[in-house]
Amino acid sequence: MKKIIYIFIFAFVSPFYAQIQSYYNGLDLNKTGNDLFLELATRLESTHTGIPYTSSSSTDVWDACKLADEDPEISTNVLLIYGFNDDDGIPDTDRTRNKDLQDTGSGDSGVWNREHVFAKSLAIPSLVAEPDLINPGSDVHNLRPADRDRNSERLNRKFTDGSGNSGIISSNGGWYPGDEWKGDIARIVMYMYTRYHGDGSKSSETSCLPINVGYGTTLAVDSNMIDLFLNWNVEDPVSTFEANRNEVLYGIQGNRNPFIDNPYLATLIWGGLIAEDKWWSNNSSDTEAPSVPTNLMASNITDESFDISWDASTDNENVYDYLIYLDGVYLQSSTAPSASIINLNPNTSYAVTVKARDVASNLSETSNILNVKTLEGPIILIEEDFSDCGPNLKFIEYSEASENNWACETIYGENNSGSMSINGHKEDVLSKDWLITKNPIDFDVTTGEKISFYTDAAYGSTPLELRYSSDYDGSGNPIDFTWITVPNITIPIHSDGSGTEEVYIFSDVDISAITGSVYIAFKYYSDGNPTRWTVDSFEITAEEENEDIDNDGVLNINDLCPNTPEGEEVDANGCSNGQLDDDNDGVQNSNDLCANTPEGEAVNSEGCSESELDDDNDGIMNNVDLCPNTPEGEEVDANGCSNGQLDDDNDGVQNSNDLCANTPEGEAVNSEGCSESQLDDDSDGVMNNVDLCANTPEGEEVDSNGCAESQLDDDNDGVFNNIDQCPNTPIGDNVDSLGCSIFIIAPDNFNIEVISETCPNKNNGQIIISANETYNYVATLDGIDYNFSNNLTVESLAPDTYELCIAIPENNYEQCYIVEVAEGTIISAKSSETKSGKTTINIEQGTAPYQIFINGEQLFETLSSSFTIDAKQGDLIEIKTAIDCEGVFAKTIELFNVLKVYPNPTTGSFEIAVPTSKNEVTIELYNVHSQIISVRNYPVSYGKVYLNLENKPTGIYIAKVYLDKPITLKIIKE
Repeated sequence: MKKIIYIFIFAFVSPFYAQIQSYYNGLDLNKTGNDLFLELATRLESTHTGIPYTSSSSTDVWDACKLADEDPEISTNVLLIYGFNDDDGIPDTDRTRNKDLQDTGSGDSGVWNREHVFAKSLAIPSLVAEPDLINPGSDVHNLRPADRDRNSERLNRKFTDGSGNSGIISSNGGWYPGDEWKGDIARIVMYMYTRYHGDGSKSSETSCLPINVGYGTTLAVDSNMIDLFLNWNVEDPVSTFEANRNEVLYGIQGNRNPFIDNPYLATLIWGGLIAEDKWWSNNSSDTEAPSVPTNLMASNITDESFDISWDASTDNENVYDYLIYLDGVYLQSSTAPSASIINLNPNTSYAVTVKARDVASNLSETSNILNVKTLEGPIILIEEDFSDCGPNLKFIEYSEASENNWACETIYGENNSGSMSINGHKEDVLSKDWLITKNPIDFDVTTGEKISFYTDAAYGSTPLELRYSSDYDGSGNPIDFTWITVPNITIPIHSDGSGTEEVYIFSDVDISAITGSVYIAFKYYSDGNPTRWTVDSFEITAEEENEDIDNDGVLNINDLCPNTPEGEEVDANGCSNGQLDDDNDGVQNSNDLCANTPEGEAVNSEGCSESELDDDNDGIMNNVDLCPNTPEGEEVDANGCSNGQLDDDNDGVQNSNDLCANTPEGEAVNSEGCSESQLDDDSDGVMNNVDLCANTPEGEEVDSNGCAESQLDDDNDGVFNNIDQCPNTPIGDNVDSLGCSIFIIAPDNFNIEVISETCPNKNNGQIIISANETYNYVATLDGIDYNFSNNLTVESLAPDTYELCIAIPENNYEQCYIVEVAEGTIISAKSSETKSGKTTINIEQGTAPYQIFINGEQLFETLSSSFTIDAKQGDLIEIKTAIDCEGVFAKTIELFNVLKVYPNPTTGSFEIAVPTSKNEVTIELYNVHSQIISVRNYPVSYGKVYLNLENKPTGIYIAKVYLDKPITLKIIKE
């Protein structure tokens, strides 16, 4: 059972303290800078009592999160870091969730897990979080409940500046935690840096440097710290929830986050914006805001970026930085009176404003608006940053061999914002893999095409090639098509094959030599030294649209035939003869063999309609020729039909082949044009269609239905009229071959049962007859007749073989049987005994069931003829059958030829088993001093003699048993 540590949870913690918490007693808090940093670090380490990441027996991180991160408004819930909306129906934006909805690894959404704010992989060495393990990876100050999917979206992205809700920032691929949580994040990072700042050589020397977990400007006083977290520490002050969480974790882990207890400690150590002071009331008294930034100007305007500058503001103390807003939304900060604004959209207007901020966080008024519009920009033919690995991805992968395929990931690549990569590590089959654009790119519709992309490589020497194909079909095996190297592109091979990542960036490389519609592909064929390649930020642009795509001298805007083949002369409309169709039949002039096809008529591939063709050369055009395939040389009528193509009686057989010229309309005919009404196949004078007897023998007279006597059976007895001597047989009678009625009885009419003699010489056998049909039967047995109508029993029969005949005199019927009355039996059996007291009986003869007795008492009854029973020396076994007169099988058990005493030793009563058939035996009893105690004759019962020493003292006694010769036995009385 898990052991839970009981701690006190404060319902409310005031954000201001009257005094410093006792936890810090003994520390010199007058120190500043690195000295104060080390003073705090020593206390955090010495008081830290770690808990396991997961445990079934003690308090673990799950338990700590449920206590420390409990929703103040819903006690059954925990607050989710990065969450912001519980009402939009989208689980990964939730801000609160039931404690019981923990992530069990099932892959379900709507659950929470434990977010390492300082990402595990960004520490040196990486943090390890495993069950029952206590180490930096289980430091609960760094762990916060988070929605499982939102945690996965953050992954190990470094934190970056932003505004609003949490999400990925496209400019650098970083993660903005959200306005509500950025202060929490900053103070956790400061704690992790203070607690873990070793040399990174092992777990106990873990290094969690802020510069490795966030994007920002490094500080002159500490190159491991960035201004981002100092700013967030001020901009998002400690909340009541965060302060209460610190108290709960102090009760569980033993140490505290000092930057929650007093954010001003960060100011004392690293400087920057002045944070809230909760201990000494050193909060700045400066309330004077800086002057408004003026004279905003834009420069270096491109399609996706521009620079801005302004006159520096003044302040009574010091201007700390400037906050830059785009269309009224905070974008970024700058410590100088200038900045570069990037990742913008082409041909778009932006409103830029700036505020100045001093170290006391006083903000100036907003500057005047500077309106800037980005340039038109190049034409984008394809653009893919791999930030979305879903169905909208503009690339497909194809693998010729191996399973180490190209894979899309939402991390890595340029800015860590998503990429496509392949890794042949530990390949057992050489990889042959392609990354191909999903759709072809048309290089004819534009000019000045340029390509840009990012690649990085680690390990091995396998090259990555960029190819293009004009004949690829978009889905087949690329090896079956022609691929050409993209001009001006050679991707370097890794310099030394080590694990050090090398980045190769190609920007605006001219590839305008490519023409036509082509697919672009990255080709990876492993050379046995696999390289991990990553591709990102793929883009092909063009300077402008091609004004004359087919180069025929007629501009696209005027060209009615935009795809004129190269070299063909064109008219003023840009059309060559091969592109014109003067008779509008859909076949270009150059291919049209029938130049003046009447309007509206369908034509073949050569431009000819049916009214212009005579396929059978009979002088009648196809459109009016009713017989399109007239044999060559035959004369035809006005409809184009020869005599061999006509069928005057419309029976489907042409006149030249029709033997029955006037077939009635609608009748089916054979291949010679004759119907059944015109045929008499059996030549009996009756046509097939009315002939009911189709195969009348030749020469026989028939009736009007075409039937002869040899084909009729008027009384339906199965015998034809010409043979039937009994023409009027009643319906249903059985008949002989001449059609006359005969008597037949069913084969199973009689059931004859024979009961044999029960026991020898009893002469009590029986024959029992049952008849299904009722008749006046006569049964004859051994010369005696017995009359019956359904049932008959003949009794008192001696064992013998008999002939039994049963007759029905009035129907001249008789059936005889041979039956046997078997002789009665008596029981016989064989037995075998073992020294262990088991006796096996095999019954050879006798009627079941069998009753088994031992010493006169019934043991059991069985139908089996073979069985085993327990029997002791002298026991009498008797077996009886179901029939008394079969006798009794009896067996007395003789297991040994020596005397045996049982039990011995004895407390009084005992028995002596004797191998004898005597009815009694003489036994003398002596004590150990050979003094006789008793002499008497004892009856033998089932091979045993029963004696008693109950009234005798304990000791050894001698029994002398007189059989053929005396036998002496020693008996011990306890």
